[in-house]
Amino acid sequence: MADSAFVSADIGKIEKFISESSSAVTEFNAIKDKFGSINSTLVSKWKGVGADSYKHETDHILEKIGSVKDVLDAISTSVTDIKENYTALDTALGDFNKNPQAEEDGKSAG
Repeated sequence: MADSAFVSADIGKIEKFISESSSAVTEFNAIKDKFGSINSTLVSKWKGVGADSYKHETDHILEKIGSVKDVLDAISTSVTDIKENYTALDTALGDFNKNPQAEEDGKSAG
């Protein structure tokens, strides 16, 4: 065990991600809405093959970027699970460290 060292985990970044992901979704949706508004105005005034090609490409881009909310929700769920598991482990280790002998006694008795 000479090679082992105490490892500290700062879950602040995880907590920050969870708290800030909703504002990222709001900001992304605002950008997407503004982009859509600009495109609608442009396409309503621009006629011809170039306009059709442009609209086709921008529709394709919007379809591909989809919803950042779905991606962030999926990540946030995983990150929340990680945080909860870490917190539970930290609590269990804290309890064990307060009285490691009780844990050993419980195992040898069972």
